[in-house]
Formats: sequence, C-alpha cells, structure tokens
Amino acid sequence: MSAILALALCLILCQGQTVEAMTMGTTFYLVAVDAEKLPSPIVTENSVEACLNSRYSQHSLRGTASDQQLSNVLWAAGRAPFIGTHRDIYVLTPAGTYLYDAMGHSLIWDSSDVVDDGAFSIRYERQLDFDAGISFMPALLASVSLCRSSESPVASCPKGLGYPQTRLIFGVQAGKGLTTELVAHCSVPEGEPGWLPDPCMAGDNSFEEVLANLKYGSSFSQTNLTLQQISQILWAGYGCSAHMTTNGRAGLTVPSAYANYYLTQSIYLANENGVYRYHNRNPSTNTSSRDHRIEEVEPGPVGRGGPRPADVRGSLQSAVSGLPVAPCYVILCLDSSYVGQEFAHLETGFVAGNMLIQASAIGLGCHFKAELTSGEQKSIQSATSIPASHMPQAIVSIGPIAAEVSVSVVLQGDGRPDAGWVIPLTLKFFEPGADVLNDIATYELNLTTSKSAAGNAAVCEATGVAPGTYDVTAVGEHTLMNVKRSVVITAPSTSVDLGTLLEGNANGDNIVDLYDYAILSKCWLASEGQADYEARADFDRNGVINTADLCLLTANWLKSSPMEITP
Repeated sequence: MSAILALALCLILCQGQTVEAMTMGTTFYLVAVDAEKLPSPIVTENSVEACLNSRYSQHSLRGTASDQQLSNVLWAAGRAPFIGTHRDIYVLTPAGTYLYDAMGHSLIWDSSDVVDDGAFSIRYERQLDFDAGISFMPALLASVSLCRSSESPVASCPKGLGYPQTRLIFGVQAGKGLTTELVAHCSVPEGEPGWLPDPCMAGDNSFEEVLANLKYGSSFSQTNLTLQQISQILWAGYGCSAHMTTNGRAGLTVPSAYANYYLTQSIYLANENGVYRYHNRNPSTNTSSRDHRIEEVEPGPVGRGGPRPADVRGSLQSAVSGLPVAPCYVILCLDSSYVGQEFAHLETGFVAGNMLIQASAIGLGCHFKAELTSGEQKSIQSATSIPASHMPQAIVSIGPIAAEVSVSVVLQGDGRPDAGWVIPLTLKFFEPGADVLNDIATYELNLTTSKSAAGNAAVCEATGVAPGTYDVTAVGEHTLMNVKRSVVITAPSTSVDLGTLLEGNANGDNIVDLYDYAILSKCWLASEGQADYEARADFDRNGVINTADLCLLTANWLKSSPMEITP
C-alpha cells in the first residue's frame, strides 16, 4: 500500500481505528494526520535543453504513479514563482485530492475527489492563468526528465475539455525518450540581419539542479546578452522541437491546445540594437514548417519626435510600472482575437516559465511583469512599433542577476553629528589583483550613506553588481581609500564591511601630508557659512574647523591609499 493511499484511508476513517491491510500481511494503525511528507526529489542528470527538446503531449494516459514520481513532478511545479495574489497546487490521485505544500514538500488532504483520467493530475486555484502556465512547464519537464532514472517514464498532457479549468494530466507509460536532435535551424544566412545561431540541445547542467536554483529576481547587471544567449532563450520559450503533433504541426517546446500555438508571430525582443519579432515558422503562417530567426520591427512615427530610436528599453521602463532595468526584454503578446481565452493565457505562462528555466541554466536571471493595464499596453505598442492587433500580455526581463551589496564603513571623529554620517561614498569593484589606484573598475558607484541603526557605521546599498569575486574599494570625499581583496559577491544579497575610513586627505591625492595640513591651517577655526570655511578640511563634518579635525589629520599622518582591509 502506498503512503498516499494510506493517508487517504487515515483521513476517511475514524481517528484511532486499526485497519487490517492484506498487502504483505502488515497491520497499519491509522491516525489522523495533517500532512504526508513526500520523498525527496531525485536528480536525474538530464539537461534542461534535452528535456525541452523531448517534451510532447500524449493524449491517452494511464498507469499508477509511485510516490517518487509524484514527488518529482509536484516539487518541480512548486519551484515556479508566481506574481498574482495566490496560486495553490492540488493533485488528484486514485486515493483523493490533496493540496500540495511546497514549503514542506508534503500533501494535505483536501477532498475525496479522485483522478478520472491518467495516473494523477494537477489543477490550480489561482488569480492569474499566467501563473498556472509558469508552473505547468517545470512539472511537465520533470516528468520528461524521469524517463532516464530509476523510475518508470511519465507522460503528460494539459487538458481543458470537460473541466472547469485546464488540468495537467500524467500517465505512467512508455514514451519516445530523450532526444538531442536539432530541428530549429535558422533560414537566414549567417551574418545577415535576422540570423540566429543554432541553439544547444544538450547543455552541461542537470534539470533538477537548475530548478533548485532558479534565478528569478529584479536586479540585473547591465551586460548585454550575446546572440547565442538570445537564440537559446527564444528557442526554449517557443522554439521548434523534435516532434510532430497528431494534427500534423511541427511541435514546439511548449504544449498548445489543439496545437493552435497562440503566440505564433507575436513574441518580440527588445535589446540595445532594436526591436525584433521572433519567427519559428517559414513561412511564418505555416505551422507544419520550422525556422529559428528574428526580424527587425521597423520604427514607426512617434508623434512630433519622429521615428522611435532603435533602443527602446528606456521607453519600456517608463511605460510599465515596476519594470526592472534590464539589458533585454521579451514581450509576449496575443492577437486581440485570443485575449480572454484560458488556453492562450496559459500558453503565455508556458513561454515565460521555459525562459526562466533556460536562463537559469545558462547563468542568467528573469523577472515577469504581467497584468498590464490598457494604458501600459498602448504605451508598449507605441514605444516598440508592435502592431495594434498584438496585445502585450507579459514582459520577461532577462539579464545577468545582480546582487544587492550592503556596504558599511566606520567614520572617524568622536564629535561627528548625525548629519555627518551622511556622506558621498565612491565604491569600485575590480577584478581580483587589480592596481586599484590606476586600473579601470568593473563597476563604479557614487552613493550616499546613512547612519546605521546601531549608530556606529555609515551604510549604503550598491545594486547592479553581477555575482563574482572582486577587489572592492571605498573612499569618502576627504578620506583615504580602503580596499578589501577577493570579496565574494553572491545573489541575492551580500554584506561587505570595508573597515574604518581614515580622514585627513583634504586634497584627494591619496596621502595625508603637508599639503592637507596647509589646507586645514588656512581655514583654522572657520565655521560653516563663513567665507574662509572649507568643507574638505572639516573631517568630522561638525561645521567648524578645529582641533578635532587637526587630531584626525595628525593621527593619519603620512598614511596613504590604498589601505588594505583584512577579512
């Protein structure tokens, strides 16, 4: 008897009863419990790309699922982010219906409704169909990945006919297995406008490990994507895969109701070079054909300003509330005739979900923006020259995930007022081993600090820094520069203590010496507001040049930048 069936009996029967189980001659003592823990998901070592390329729907589903198969599929479904108010995952089994608790990786009894098609099925209670679609794809791909594992193969198919909302049905039965056959070739000659390199079909990754470390966030390093990265993400989202549908259409990496493929010709990419439409067919309206190319969207007139600029990313950020600053955007549209159809909105989520998984596999991150207002949709169309009949449904922001770096420094000066903790601070991030006084930094950020809650440090937040190892420097307006070597920055956030900044460098030449003393002596005892007051000699920022500032200068006499800060 499986653990799931035991749980069903446990909750149906009276608490505390004993039930004789004929299986293996075992007696089960059943008591009511809140949840049934699922086994940990197994790692199959199958790549994201192979699973995407091998996905196809089987319409006749059967068999009996093991707890391990349930575990892998439900765990994958629960890994997907959602942006609406809620998204609850329910699984229907022969023993009853359960709510899946993603945090505890367990099942909670919901009702006695049983699966009536296949071995088990998943349904969603959600605000947005888009969110259900995002979660469908990792669940589907997890079932594909099981075909090379200790478990029997699991097939799947989304079905809406006869149900209030589309469900994801699974069967335990033989399938075609994994394939790395590449069918998504670009029809445009290499080097010509619109050409995309071949996407990879067998990445150096494990699907389950990628899913365990999805890179979903809203802070990106502003490093432009390569054409290979763009090719891979567009293919993963809506590219041709190695199967034909039962009605003779070339299959894609996502399922589609009756193979209608609602997003055909309505996926757009905006990057530093312009706006492009993605084509997976050739000709574009022939659903039995295959292609993998982009086509530039010609700029149209924009009011008195004339044609739109090639780079519209800033315009998109202005047009859409909450859209992150990212190096690349993919705009998912539906033809106006499809808007409002559940299948079509689910498919939009399918595309976004696949893009997140693929981006994570190649070291990039994603963010989703859906529920666009009519005003935002019109502004997107205006900014990008997307046809009026293509209604934007979601924007996928893509780029290297950046970390938020929380920096703290100690400032000298016992008499420093609260306002004196608010200083301009220049942070630089260098390649390890850099000459930090002369080399060009990978990132340079001019920030303003605030006083820490504890009152003993000046703090600020640096954003847009890609994870990695850096030599990090900090310098104030009249301090020496501190450097901490080989600092490991990780997403989503990293804290860095850059030590005590030494005051006295009034002229900014990286050494405290006679020249700094000369500046201080010229404004000796001057107060803020007086003609001879110089802020660069007011080391403790208390508004007067006095002995406190002289003491700071003499304490750091002949010290020079960079001051090495040890871990």
